[in-house]
Amino acid sequence: MAGGEFALIAQLRSRLGTAGKGVRLGIGDDAAWLDPAGRQLVATMDTLVAGRHFFSDVRPYDLAWKALAVNLSDLAAMGAEARWCLLGLALPSRAAGYGAWLEDFMGGWRALAERHDVTLAGGDTVATDGPLTLSVTALGLVDRSVMRRDAARPGDRIWVTGSLGDAAAALDLALMERGREGHRVLCSAIQREALEARRLRPTPRLELGEAAASCGVRCALDCSDGFLADLGHILEASGVRAHVALDALPLSPELADLARTDSERLRRWPLTGGDDYELILCAPPSLSAALRQAAAARGLRLTAVGRILSADSGSSAAVILTWRDQVVPLPAVWGHVHAL
Repeated sequence: MAGGEFALIAQLRSRLGTAGKGVRLGIGDDAAWLDPAGRQLVATMDTLVAGRHFFSDVRPYDLAWKALAVNLSDLAAMGAEARWCLLGLALPSRAAGYGAWLEDFMGGWRALAERHDVTLAGGDTVATDGPLTLSVTALGLVDRSVMRRDAARPGDRIWVTGSLGDAAAALDLALMERGREGHRVLCSAIQREALEARRLRPTPRLELGEAAASCGVRCALDCSDGFLADLGHILEASGVRAHVALDALPLSPELADLARTDSERLRRWPLTGGDDYELILCAPPSLSAALRQAAAARGLRLTAVGRILSADSGSSAAVILTWRDQVVPLPAVWGHVHAL
């Protein structure tokens, strides 16, 4: 690395580590000194590895955006206000200088961080003989109980923000373009651009997460592994089952056009594709009006897609999936399977 580790840290500090709310001491010392001002702290961490979690030729701007976004999405699912982040960068030592790469990376990070008033408060940098690796820790604050995956109750409605499946369709396109295993997709350049933007630059639903928690929602999860897989995490943790209407799942215009005449795509992309970073919320019907109002105030689509059933509801399946009120088979694979 040209200039060494301390030069890199100085760049990150000057561009991304300016003083933020509650930062007593940020980048430049042995540790960050943060002041939560009597509020409760929520923490999450995610690691991304080149070749496993992202293509090695991804634009640094998009990589930085997504690395931050996936962590902020976890905070959104807890109903937290995002406040600070820590960044770990392992940069391949065999590569040439990182000047232009770092400039673009910092641009993507800053674009999302400034949107949500998030401060980079510290982290670590290191050279590696392995692939490019990023680890992000995000810290948020709450004034009340957090939303959690084990709080779904029978009778709750299941809600989804935004739309599902765009990122999965974009991944199929990306794999196809690289000559790797993937499902063949033909679409227009405009559709391709819209889908790819959703894959590379997801929008963490922080404002809606905070609003939902404030109006009394107690169960949520961000949709990263696939809708069925993540709903399954809620069902397992809460000891309940669910009914989901496949025809109610929210689709973008681009995805709806591509999946309209292909039932396999309709089931795979929005149900099991993952990488959407939307919120799945489970809430009693009494909160429906407040949730709709909160979403409308933020210009965000919010869709009721099913309801929570009791564990002894008469079905052995964790999820009853229907299409136009008719029960249909569940997919064999519900979403991304994490492997070490």
